Amino acid sequence: MVENKPYGSWPSPITAESLASGKVATDICIDPTTQSVYWCEVIPSEEGRGQIFRQRLDSNDKPEPLLALGYDCRSRVHEYGGGSFIVSNGLLVFSNDKDFALYSLNLTDSHAQPQRVTESNKLIRYGDFCLDAKHDFVIAIQEEHFENEEPKDVVNTLVAVQLSTGKVKVLAQGCDFYCSPRISDDGSALTFVSWVHPNMPWDYTQLSYATFHYSDQDSVVLDSVILVNPDIEESIVQPEFGVDNTLYFASDRSGFWNLYRYQVNTNQVELLLESPLNQEFAGAQWSLCTYWYSPFKSDPTKLACLNKESLAILDTTSKTLTNLPSNYDHFSQIRTFINGDHQEVIVVNASATTVPIDLIAYDVSSQAIQRVLKPSTVPKMDPAYISVGREIAFPTTNGQTAYCYYYEPRNPKYTSDDNCPPPLRVLSHGGPTTSTTNEYRSVIQYWTTRGFAIADVNYGGSTGYGRDYRNRLKKKWGIVDVDDCCNAALYLAEQGWVDRNKLAIEGGSAGGFTTLASLAFRNVFKAGVCKYGISDITLLAKETHKFESRYTDRLIGEYPKEKHIYQERSPLFAADEINCPVIFFQGKDDKVVPPGQSEIMVNALQKKGVPVAYVLYDGEGHGFRRAENIKRTMELEQWFLGQTFGFEVDGVEGVPIDNFPPK
Repeated sequence: MVENKPYGSWPSPITAESLASGKVATDICIDPTTQSVYWCEVIPSEEGRGQIFRQRLDSNDKPEPLLALGYDCRSRVHEYGGGSFIVSNGLLVFSNDKDFALYSLNLTDSHAQPQRVTESNKLIRYGDFCLDAKHDFVIAIQEEHFENEEPKDVVNTLVAVQLSTGKVKVLAQGCDFYCSPRISDDGSALTFVSWVHPNMPWDYTQLSYATFHYSDQDSVVLDSVILVNPDIEESIVQPEFGVDNTLYFASDRSGFWNLYRYQVNTNQVELLLESPLNQEFAGAQWSLCTYWYSPFKSDPTKLACLNKESLAILDTTSKTLTNLPSNYDHFSQIRTFINGDHQEVIVVNASATTVPIDLIAYDVSSQAIQRVLKPSTVPKMDPAYISVGREIAFPTTNGQTAYCYYYEPRNPKYTSDDNCPPPLRVLSHGGPTTSTTNEYRSVIQYWTTRGFAIADVNYGGSTGYGRDYRNRLKKKWGIVDVDDCCNAALYLAEQGWVDRNKLAIEGGSAGGFTTLASLAFRNVFKAGVCKYGISDITLLAKETHKFESRYTDRLIGEYPKEKHIYQERSPLFAADEINCPVIFFQGKDDKVVPPGQSEIMVNALQKKGVPVAYVLYDGEGHGFRRAENIKRTMELEQWFLGQTFGFEVDGVEGVPIDNFPPK
């Protein structure tokens, strides 16, 4: 029998504890020597440390963890990390976050222990590795920090590290950032991407092609370096060498990230399809070692890639795309290898609108899943509970169109006897130069099974819709994103799908800024949830880390030259305009958005008399990794919205809400 309960208070089969499980495999790599797939995974129950797992392709055993307690595989290069380890020819090299040193581990010796390669130095970071085990070198990005530094003081270089001695040699320097070093199969060429401020990697990057040789006296020696795109302002991401040493890469020179190759002999760039498509084959390079495609290892004319909601084969000879059948419709981290039967296999994170992320091995010849390497640990859901997000195109400011995924409340055991539609949680993603999809996420279903509607907004500035859509946010951050989030909520209310009087907005990091700006500069929402969000953009311009220290030049304007715009857009200076309850969640060790950002805003709201709560977590940085804090955040958010919208949430110990109930 279906029971009547207020929206937002429905008991759900999804617990807050379960949201700390099911962490996604990152930095995926395959080593033919050991016939194994390797990945890194955050373990929330072990204080959020990074663990490396190995899944042997010739065994049905469970994935094997490789690092004992005391090791934490993680890179902090560019603060967002990625590229924390590499495996080649049975040798593992990884960055240990416990002491910031590089370590190596011989995987062919079951008794071997990790060996420290570089000195322990918290001011030196490494990531995005390219390993040549035969010559005893790893090429990496090195990021050097200093005591009492400013962002401009940090030095990023491309280096070669000799594994036997720990000797470090700089290969490229002078640019603000480097990423994606890759060596050709024949060991004669090296490629890498670089860029300089105020560009971000989705604005303008340069691709370098270098020839090199090894020297016993001078390690790795570059012979020549060619800029592949010296005169074209484009975003190039993920250069990869094919088995015939062809250099591939993704570029948005057409307005969308399409796939290209560089012809060394003619110094020409060639599109892999007949004409560029108005769809994205890659995305914004926030983290190192993000793989949107992968050249085949058995056929130099083919690549595995994304084709909208399908995994596909791109044939560079016929210039065609062929979709591969599967029950999944979202894919990430695409890698390829040849298995023991000499068949091409694609290893990829795969999910669907109703299926959590699995790490799978897909056999190209049989067009079938050969094996699920890492099944999702997210508890399986009865389809009757699953709300599938449908993309809504809605009208927004200046006659334009923006997009969101709308999820309706769904729980077969409960309904509401209210005469009003459900409350709405508008989600403003971080970045802001990133995007959201409608792939299955327990964190979404956590809310829809409790009686909330969700609008997950891809506001102007999001990726996935081409460069022009992405550029809507240039000089307009705090305006376009705010308008789109507000207009999404109002549009859904006008359709009668959600309660106009119970609209909440939630966001983290840049999404936290959009959340606070929406509350300060518009009168649409009745509650706000801010996670490690930006309240004063001037502090972001002055205090943040190097990677994003000039980001706001493009999003707002030059600082301090245009300081008045920063103040006009900063929610802190309009705190008097916020009239609805807000809860803040913050990591004490956050270097991207320091705690002061949240605390200044909390203090301002306290003084004004606005209901406000503040939750500070020890040992957390930018985003929460520990299981107990992930659980606590979800429970408190529901409890807080219950206090605001007038429904009961059982079993949650609340926190003080200053100035509540409101006068």
